[in-house]
Amino acid sequence: MVAAGKVALVGAGPGHPGLFTERGRQLLGEADAIVFDRLVSPRILAHARPDATLIYAGKEAKCHTLPQRDIEELLIQLAERGLFVVRLKGGDPFVFGRGAEEAIRLEQRGIAWEVVPGISSAVAVPAFAGIPVTLRNAAPGFAVLTGHRADGTLGDVRGAANVHGSLVILMGVGQLAELAAELIAAGRASDTPAAAVEWGTRSRQRSVTGTLADLPAIARRAALASPAVIVIGDVVRVQEQLRWFERLPRFGERILVAAGTNAEALSIAEHLESEGAETCIATLEQRWRPDWQQWAKLVEACTTGTALGVFFRTSFAVRSFWQSLQVAKIDLRRLSQVRFAALDAGVAAQLRRCGIEADFTSLGEVARAKVAAWWAEDVPQVDLSPALRAAIEAFGGPVRTFKGFTEPSFEDIAGVDALRYTWANVLRAWVRDGKPDAVHIVGDPDTLAPLYRDVVGETPITAHTPTQSLCLSCDRTGLPYVLASEWRSNR
Repeated sequence: MVAAGKVALVGAGPGHPGLFTERGRQLLGEADAIVFDRLVSPRILAHARPDATLIYAGKEAKCHTLPQRDIEELLIQLAERGLFVVRLKGGDPFVFGRGAEEAIRLEQRGIAWEVVPGISSAVAVPAFAGIPVTLRNAAPGFAVLTGHRADGTLGDVRGAANVHGSLVILMGVGQLAELAAELIAAGRASDTPAAAVEWGTRSRQRSVTGTLADLPAIARRAALASPAVIVIGDVVRVQEQLRWFERLPRFGERILVAAGTNAEALSIAEHLESEGAETCIATLEQRWRPDWQQWAKLVEACTTGTALGVFFRTSFAVRSFWQSLQVAKIDLRRLSQVRFAALDAGVAAQLRRCGIEADFTSLGEVARAKVAAWWAEDVPQVDLSPALRAAIEAFGGPVRTFKGFTEPSFEDIAGVDALRYTWANVLRAWVRDGKPDAVHIVGDPDTLAPLYRDVVGETPITAHTPTQSLCLSCDRTGLPYVLASEWRSNR
């Protein structure tokens, strides 16, 4: 009998990855399957296990990938297979997120569940737009309303029209004119300051302001669309003083970070996000799976006492080698005859984190190496360059390549395959929302290019002017990139 699984209803927050909770990040990294919504930032999904099943269940107005009832049945089906499932929802699951409905169905079916609250867009989006929802002597409180009911009809806002404080309306931009008319008819002054904020906390954030009476026309001229948060009240008056997010030096930039491991990419992404950029990551760790049999063969060869040279081209390979050493319980002193070469500074840094200092970090040093044989990493889709091959073969001895990675395989789950996302799907969806302005690379550009080249296409993209002096180049896609080591040295 299969042990019962569990479902965690996790709030992903309004979009900015820095607003995702620590508990949510922990559970995302433990999940076997993740069922996520349209408004979940792809960057947040980077905290998932590379082998986790990603299932898209996005909804937008009048267009649902899965009806709500089917989503609930999917969660039950996955849990009954013994899986730990994260239901990842934008904002907070219990604030207009239908999380309570899902929890009730799980409870009825005897499925264990928990909820992880998320930061609601009702407070976070106004804050990122410079609008506090409360303000002494202006708004002692606030009310949060939905702009439409479950059946699509207009939300009942009349009862809150005379609330002494701010009104925050979610999911109402499509009915803004009708909502404003209802509020005015119920007694809210037509000249009350009002604002609408689209894609709050993301690089596409923009806002318009006016009065309750003229905001619908202003928003229509600006072509504001969902997702948007509407704020009505005197708190809107201070927006120009408190606007902060859009003043960050990289606000509006979309940057793809390519690296060997998720940890490397996330380290760079978090720095960029602190300056206002929106990021997504593409890593070898997401794309490939370690072939542990091949790594075991390399470990065995390295512990024979022969003077071997091992040439690592990616940090992901270094980490996989290190994990294999740990599994085999190898004392590092048994590697005393092995000489390690690193293709770039990122690979050398990963070796150093494993307690190994790279012996060779240039092609000249590799060519002069005194070893009995070379083992060189074979990176999928990236051949050894002629210069690198010549350096490895210069010593005149045998050269072997090791393929440490293999294609990922996914468990067959009935009814799920059509909805399953790979990381390539996630990355393509992010690019559809807006092509990246630049690619930041942690490692060798040629080695990592297959991670993103097919996704971003061949169209040249003009980068925003960097705020610091960076050593920018263009790869064959025309995309500007900067080596992360150079970028960080200029901070």
